[in-house]
Amino acid sequence: MARRHLSRLATALALWALLGLAAGAAAEAAAPVHVHVRVEGPTATVTQSYPVPITGTFIGHPLTDPTALGALLAAGRHQHFHVGLQWFDCCGFFVNSIAGVQADATHFWAFKVGHALSSVGAGAVPATAGLSTLYYYTTFDPDTGATEPTLGLHTPQTTVHPGTPVTFTVRSWNDAGQGKPARAWVSVGAISTRADSTGHLTVQFSRVGTYRVRATLAGAIRSGSVWVHVTRSASSSR
Repeated sequence: MARRHLSRLATALALWALLGLAAGAAAEAAAPVHVHVRVEGPTATVTQSYPVPITGTFIGHPLTDPTALGALLAAGRHQHFHVGLQWFDCCGFFVNSIAGVQADATHFWAFKVGHALSSVGAGAVPATAGLSTLYYYTTFDPDTGATEPTLGLHTPQTTVHPGTPVTFTVRSWNDAGQGKPARAWVSVGAISTRADSTGHLTVQFSRVGTYRVRATLAGAIRSGSVWVHVTRSASSSR
């Protein structure tokens, strides 16, 4: 009797475990995926956001699965900027304008996944967790087709106390996703300071507040914004 009871209990526990795993997998599959979308226009950042991609029919063609393009369209819908699309039977959707800025004979809207220029259109890039995309209005080399390099700005310190040194790293990325240090200008509010030859700059924030930091360099696409939060230390709040 005891052996039979233990066998039934083990079976029940195994069944509950399987049901729990199935429920967890279903919940994970159903969870919406947010995509990092950044759009850099000729003179300013259009968006830097994390929307959930939308699907539907656009210019008479279906976008049935969550994609990088669906994330851009979602950002445009939420933040009220227009995304102009063209359809090509060979290649699918093509983005020809964003926020009223059209492609022309010497400029176009390029698209990167991570730091590398995508070899396919945004409508063919599935939305996955951690996907980071960049659309940027760029000139291109008439011989090679290369676009302008894009700047990346990073710091591991985004919440600090007043007086804490914060080091920023700036890198310039080519179409192949190869990065190198960039002596770019790093702007904190209205103050700009140039990074050194290794692409580093250390800043001390003396006042409590939230500071927007970004990097710019002639001939390159500006970086995304990094926000540094300077909070009052425990000792200074007494």
